[in-house]
Amino acid sequence: MRYVPSATVLSMVVYGGSGLAFVGANILLARELSTSEFALLTLLVALNTLGCYLAPLGLDGVVTRGQIDVGWPLLKRAAGVAAGVGLAVGIAAFLLYELSAAMALLLFAGTAAGGLMLVASARFQREQRFGISLALVMSPNLLLLLGAIATIASGARTADLSFEIVTGGLCLAAGIGWALVLRERRPAVAESAAVPWNEALLLAGVAAAGMLFIQLERLVIPHVLSVADLALFGVLGAIAGSIFRLLQMGVGFSLLPRLRAAPSVFERRQLIARELRFAIVIAAVGSAAILVLAPLIERSLLEGKYHLSMALLVAALFSGVAKIAHAFARAAATALATSRELAFVNWAGWLSAALAIASAVVAAPWGLTGVVYGIGVGWLAWAVMSFVVVSHHLRLPAAVAAETR
Repeated sequence: MRYVPSATVLSMVVYGGSGLAFVGANILLARELSTSEFALLTLLVALNTLGCYLAPLGLDGVVTRGQIDVGWPLLKRAAGVAAGVGLAVGIAAFLLYELSAAMALLLFAGTAAGGLMLVASARFQREQRFGISLALVMSPNLLLLLGAIATIASGARTADLSFEIVTGGLCLAAGIGWALVLRERRPAVAESAAVPWNEALLLAGVAAAGMLFIQLERLVIPHVLSVADLALFGVLGAIAGSIFRLLQMGVGFSLLPRLRAAPSVFERRQLIARELRFAIVIAAVGSAAILVLAPLIERSLLEGKYHLSMALLVAALFSGVAKIAHAFARAAATALATSRELAFVNWAGWLSAALAIASAVVAAPWGLTGVVYGIGVGWLAWAVMSFVVVSHHLRLPAAVAAETR
């Protein structure tokens, strides 16, 4: 992987295919379902995604950092914690969003299976085997597209079938992922079977705050705006947010293990600089494409059912840039930070989430545009605080810095 121009490019190819599946699924479902049903599906996908990343309780991060043996003992621990988190997510969603008992049970199953899938994926990510790892991580988007096609083919007019397919597919992905891990398992040499729970919980906090941020608009909008606004955000996220989400995930996914393996500060800086140049170019081209293509998609594919104003598109671009900045900061922190620094990044994430929620509530009178800006401010705040705490890991020694001037 060191001899290709950018591992993020390779990650983006997989993310790009998955992103197209996500965009296509949302456009198809937005056309076919009523506003209320599409809004429900948007909420269910958000809750399931958040739950999946909460479910491992940091075990995926510990695996990525190479600090634990990945085998049957870890699978048993991961299954236990994932089931516990899945139960909590299902109950919370049932109470807070008045979901049916059947949907809450599906959410429980999808959360637990998704958490197990992420732990298996982390093993391949650590080894920089990005193809297998990304295939597992991005499978929910392909499953959503399959659910959209099945919904249209069957003539269904509710969110149920699509979400059932996503949940069933996550269970299958978890099974396939762990079957591959256990089949390839070799005797551990330097890894321990003991879980460093203190560090795992810190990593879980960082991951949970990050995923909460990603789904925050979908979770906040039902409380401060209307169901129609939630459906509109689903369309906005598919059309204007996809490129930035792909960049955010692609950068974080490929950069983390390579920063962890980089032997010197100089190589870390070179790695980040190369990926940053790539991200800036893609973000600039993507932003221009969004501004040009969004009105065309709105008229031709959505038949005018949803309207994305220029102000709303610009707000989405601002939020997207903030997400990319956060991706670099989080990758550096997860790869390089000490336990004490991870604790700070964790608390910074939750503080930024509180700031984002408060900003969204204050900006709610300006509609969906104001909410998107408010949460974008939270993303930017977390990125800045994370960069500050890990910056010394990227600072050249004085003698080397003088030579490079």
